[in-house]
Amino acid sequence: MAIHSFSQTNPISHPLVTELNYYPEQGMLVAFPTHYDVIYFENDSSQLTINMKTILNNIGYLLDTYKETYLIITLHTSGDLAYDRLYRVVDYIAMQFKIEQERIQIMLTSQEETKHYKQYEKNWKNSTELIMPKTIIVTYDPALGVY
Repeated sequence: MAIHSFSQTNPISHPLVTELNYYPEQGMLVAFPTHYDVIYFENDSSQLTINMKTILNNIGYLLDTYKETYLIITLHTSGDLAYDRLYRVVDYIAMQFKIEQERIQIMLTSQEETKHYKQYEKNWKNSTELIMPKTIIVTYDPALGVY
């Protein structure tokens, strides 16, 4: 098992990670289909294309179907264009599928993470990663009686 650190290019070392073969009594393990996609904006543009909307529609459908999951949207650039791109993606999914924006996490990566990503993605300046985790642990709050 490796947990990736976004502040360094190496996975977090084993002594910092404890893997449990169980989850807490007050927790519930929920499994979802893992989903990973990358969409590509045109140079110096934040407009969503038909191809991008097709990918976002698939993700929106998964978020609508699996109410407990969430989406992480990652960009490897910064500046006004990066923020505009992030918020266009978030707004599209949230508005088209009535997904609460709290279930959509946005992230601009560190310079170190971007340096690592550049090695694998030629069009990194225009790419946006869309990640849905495979499993999450939902905890139970006995005071409120809710998960």
